[in-house]
Amino acid sequence: MSRMAKFGSRSGRKVSYTEPIEEMVAGDDNGLPPRRKKHPSNKQQTTQWFYNGLFLLFLVLIVVLFLLGKQSITAS
Repeated sequence: MSRMAKFGSRSGRKVSYTEPIEEMVAGDDNGLPPRRKKHPSNKQQTTQWFYNGLFLLFLVLIVVLFLLGKQSITAS
């Protein structure tokens, strides 16, 4: 005898294994929300961080190249 047959489900609803799955899903009003609603995508925020990071790296590259160029001119 399985645990489900012996004790039933945790929610207190008795699960009938002869009941079709579609009826169980359709009749369950306390179901979970869709994953997309529960955990919305942050693609827009990630894209913004990516572009800001690229811009920052570009600025750092410009500053480093400027300083190296200035140093090589003064060393000559």
